[in-house]
Amino acid sequence: MAVFGVASCLLFFFTFFNIREIQTPHVKVKLQDVFHSLAQNKPWKIFALNILFMWTGYFLQTSALVYYYTVVVGSTALSVTVATIMSVIPMVANFFVPFLAGRLGKRNLYLLASGVQGLGIVLILLGQANHTIIIAGAAISAIGYGIKESIYFSMQADPVDYSQWKTGINVSGSLSAINGFLGKVAQAVSGGVAGALLAWGSYQPDAATQSNQAVFAIQAMYGYLPLLLIICSMITMSFYDLDKQFPLIKAELSASKN
Repeated sequence: MAVFGVASCLLFFFTFFNIREIQTPHVKVKLQDVFHSLAQNKPWKIFALNILFMWTGYFLQTSALVYYYTVVVGSTALSVTVATIMSVIPMVANFFVPFLAGRLGKRNLYLLASGVQGLGIVLILLGQANHTIIIAGAAISAIGYGIKESIYFSMQADPVDYSQWKTGINVSGSLSAINGFLGKVAQAVSGGVAGALLAWGSYQPDAATQSNQAVFAIQAMYGYLPLLLIICSMITMSFYDLDKQFPLIKAELSASKN
C-alpha cells in the first residue's frame, strides 16, 4: 500500500502541474435542468445500471477471497498468491487498453474483457483444489478485469459529452457524483449480501471444518454470484451504442466551440 500510495501521489502531482483548465463562460444550471438532461441520456442510464452489476460482483468476490481459499480450497497461502495476481496483472493489462480500444471500440472491448474475466472465474471453480488450474484461472480473470476496469473509467466521461450535445447542459460534476454514489451503493449491497450468505450458511470462524451449506455460501460469494453479475453486466452493456455516435458528437461539439 505504501508503494501504491507513493506512486499515486507522484502521478497526481505530475497531473496537477501539467494540466491547464480550459476557461469557458460560466453558466448557472438549475438542479432540475441537470436531472432533465440525465433523464434524456440513454447511454448514461445503461452505464449507471452497469455500475451496480460490475462493482457489486467485484466487491463480493474480493470480500470472499480469503474465505474461499481457506475453507473451500484448503490453502491460505494460495489466497496470498491469487491476491497478488489480482493486484499486479491488471496493472500490466492496462497498457494494452489504448491499442485494443482503438481497434475494437470501447463497448466491444468492455464486453470482451468481461468475457475473459468470467472465463477465468469458471476455470477457478472447475479447478476445485488444483493449484495450477486455479492460478491459471486467476491470471486470466485478472487480465480481463484489468482491461475492463481501465476501459470502464475511460467510458465514464463519454455520456457527459452526449448530454451536452443532446441538451446543451454540461453535467460532468453531477454525473461523476452520481456514478461515485452508485459505486458506494454496490459496495454496501455486496457487504450485506456477503454477511447474509455467511449467516445463512452458519459459518463458524473458529471451526476446523465447515458445513456443506457454509461451503456453498462461500462458493456463491466468490464464484457463482460474481459470474452471474458479469453476465448481467454484459447483457446491459450490449445495449450501449454510444461508440457509433461518438465521433459525430465530438465533431459537432468541437465545431460549436469554434
